[in-house]
Amino acid sequence: MTDPGSLDLRDTLDGLTPARIATLYRRAPLLRKTDNPDRLWQAFEASSLVLTLWESDRVVGLARVLTDGVQSAILCDLAVEPDVQGAGVGKRLIDEILGRLPGVELMLRDSNLSTGFYERLGFEAVDNAWVRRA
Repeated sequence: MTDPGSLDLRDTLDGLTPARIATLYRRAPLLRKTDNPDRLWQAFEASSLVLTLWESDRVVGLARVLTDGVQSAILCDLAVEPDVQGAGVGKRLIDEILGRLPGVELMLRDSNLSTGFYERLGFEAVDNAWVRRA
């Protein structure tokens, strides 16, 4: 099993491509639109923070955040390769985000597949949210 502490952490878009992102999203699985590479890349370029974990030349974990850096942050995406899920990769990414944004409330949308993961990390479900789907 991969030791998440031995993985290379990057906070740039270096090494990422729309194809790499789309492949990770599909494999994770993360239910995001991946059919338009230009639009996918624009989302990453416009993000406040993008963190990736690499095992050699393979991206095994990815987190994308929008934030004002003071009060609120939205974890837009957290994707981890299936063969390293459960090894602490997602936790390392969340810990890194929280360390870079102290005192900032971190919100996210979740599917029922990962509810237990977020609960173990101290997240709480809230009822007072609204979404207008694109």
